[in-house]
Amino acid sequence: MNAHTSQLHLFEAAASARLTAVVNRFAPQWPLDRFVAVNPFLGISDIDFAEAADHLARTRGAALVPGGPAPEPVQTLSDFVGAIVARPLSELACNRISEWAAGYYDRGQALWTNPWRQLPAFEAWRAEAMIDRTPEISGLPGFRRFVKDLPDTPVAAAAQLLTGLDLSDRSEALYLERLLATVGGWAAYCRHLDWPTVGAAGSQHTRDLLVIRLAWDVFISRCLANDRDIDTWRGQLCERKVQATVDLSTLDAAEAHFQETIWTQLSRPAALAPVTRIQAIFCIDVRSEFMRAALEASDSRIETFGFAGFFGLPISIGQKDGVQFPSCPPLVRPTAWVCEGVAPKQGFVAELGRGIERIRKGGASAFGYVDSFGVASIWPLIQSLFPGRVISDRRAHSLELHVEAVETNAPGEAIRARAALAAGFLRGVGLTRDFADLIVLVGHTGQSENNPFAAGLHCGACGGRSGAVNARVAAELLNDAGIRRVLGLDHNIVIPEQTGFAAAAHNTTTDELTWAERPDESPHTAPFLSAFEQAARSAGERVRARRAPALGVPASLGLFRKRASDPSQVRPEWGLAGCAGFIAAPRRLTRGKDLGGRVFLHSYDWRTDVDFKILEQILTAPVVVASWINLQYFASSADPGTFGAGNKVLHNVVSGDIGVVEGNGGDLRFGLPMQSVSDGAVTRHDPVRLTVMIAAPVRAIEGVLARHDHIRALAENRWIRLMAMDDDGRMILLRTSNGWARATATTGGEFK
Repeated sequence: MNAHTSQLHLFEAAASARLTAVVNRFAPQWPLDRFVAVNPFLGISDIDFAEAADHLARTRGAALVPGGPAPEPVQTLSDFVGAIVARPLSELACNRISEWAAGYYDRGQALWTNPWRQLPAFEAWRAEAMIDRTPEISGLPGFRRFVKDLPDTPVAAAAQLLTGLDLSDRSEALYLERLLATVGGWAAYCRHLDWPTVGAAGSQHTRDLLVIRLAWDVFISRCLANDRDIDTWRGQLCERKVQATVDLSTLDAAEAHFQETIWTQLSRPAALAPVTRIQAIFCIDVRSEFMRAALEASDSRIETFGFAGFFGLPISIGQKDGVQFPSCPPLVRPTAWVCEGVAPKQGFVAELGRGIERIRKGGASAFGYVDSFGVASIWPLIQSLFPGRVISDRRAHSLELHVEAVETNAPGEAIRARAALAAGFLRGVGLTRDFADLIVLVGHTGQSENNPFAAGLHCGACGGRSGAVNARVAAELLNDAGIRRVLGLDHNIVIPEQTGFAAAAHNTTTDELTWAERPDESPHTAPFLSAFEQAARSAGERVRARRAPALGVPASLGLFRKRASDPSQVRPEWGLAGCAGFIAAPRRLTRGKDLGGRVFLHSYDWRTDVDFKILEQILTAPVVVASWINLQYFASSADPGTFGAGNKVLHNVVSGDIGVVEGNGGDLRFGLPMQSVSDGAVTRHDPVRLTVMIAAPVRAIEGVLARHDHIRALAENRWIRLMAMDDDGRMILLRTSNGWARATATTGGEFK
């Protein structure tokens, strides 16, 4: 290797590092079929919230807080040149890149696949662009020659293009971030493909997208601008502007009001402890709060718990009819898989349905679809005109759990691996003794028709799927006599022989509790099963009465079902709108307290957490996921134009289920639709940051923060409001960048 080659490699390595730094500023977004909440500020949580508001105003054109800096995004070259020639050149570049990306990343919608999709993204784009005459037809001559002259690799191409721009490091970083933000929806999807639990190691889809957008920007400037124009643009870009002062007083006041409301409720006398005969374990989702309270009020023998809705099972589900999907949080890589068997008739019908759908969407076959299948479409069309039917999920008739890396070993190893999953779940819930006669694991699911964002109403902890399958798997594990024996011998968790586990599903749209899998009745469990069914019916009525005013309908089960099955209904439920708090504490602290359906409730008793491993698990997983949800709702309501998905009525699904565009083109939209946070007149979600309240000693919480920099950054940089409280919910301390400070004037015992 000669000196010139060595210097070139170093130059390209430096360019690669700069590209990576910009790419890491962007958050991922999962496709529609597994749409889960993601913190849109994920890449900038290493800086203070106020500083981030100013940064986003410049790089994304975002107005993050009331009274914050006015959006003043830096100009890309296509923005600047477009203003000179009075043409929307940035929009042209975005549209061309979006059309290419839709074909390259297509997931089965297109009948004719992109012939270069096996190549890396930049190489595939370059191969197509070299024969694309559209830019020339649009009045931009020389595009194909420009692309052909680019280096073969994306890093070398970026290095060459950036060298010609001659920008300072700071200006280059701002420029590149703004550039990628102009195709921010596709950037979010590419970040999902690069996510460690999704894509192949070392995948660089987002970097390639940035280089493609850079190539378009430089080409437009060379085609329509002169050197004086470029110098003027460079000078404006390099002007150092004083960071705006961001006033957070309005936001702080809104959060303080919410916190006072919660503290007032927590200070009320505790409700009487139940004489427990039935225990129900719900997801921590804020929509579970009303149902848990209503269930406990309906039968004094019922005690409820809160835990992540995947029940601690990092599973991927593969159905025998060919469908596969992960059923765990996106932060988790599945280490076990479930083979879900369906009845032969169901498998045949599913495959037939997929075949007909391919015919319906085919470019040529679509014309014959109406003649061939038009009559068969009459009945579904009639049904859609009269919504209100109950839509039941397809039920598997068998579930087979396999744990990675142990299934080929001795049978004893397999059962120990399953028992370890069960033990981890029970310890996470805090249920290792005092088991009730009946324990119901309640997964949750949403219900809607004609809704591309339907997965967002399901369980985020289950990857945007119904939690019923995870509940069934967990119930089967815990009912298995062999696993129970290993739990007692290896984990010191002894489940009484008469205790039975059952799986239920909470439909958050209709507020119905139904069995996902009802256990076989025994003389001992029969009365408790009946009691739970009766309490579930009563609880559903209570919750519907509570939710009806916000939906503007009477509290009728029939009307709730009608909304859920109405294909014209753009607001079947409010999802997690309003989410603002997270409490990890024993149930006795929150039982009987009205928290407004705005709080994630996680069961936790620090006195049984000897080494504080459960606390560490809560802070590093459920709290992070809850903050993702909260900040997605925050962003989509604070600045829906930048961080929201727009109007559902105007959406068109792209490339199967990758995402949506608003209208007939443009960038992918990311975030939540307008109908998820607004009723059209009033915003239904107050944009406040998540208040996290942990009933545990400060020293224990601080120990976790010391081991996990990203959690400490969330608290110190004010992305969440992390608080510690005593067992009575009275002594409340707030974690700031300067340590812990008193957050309320109420008195209580000191933490040591």
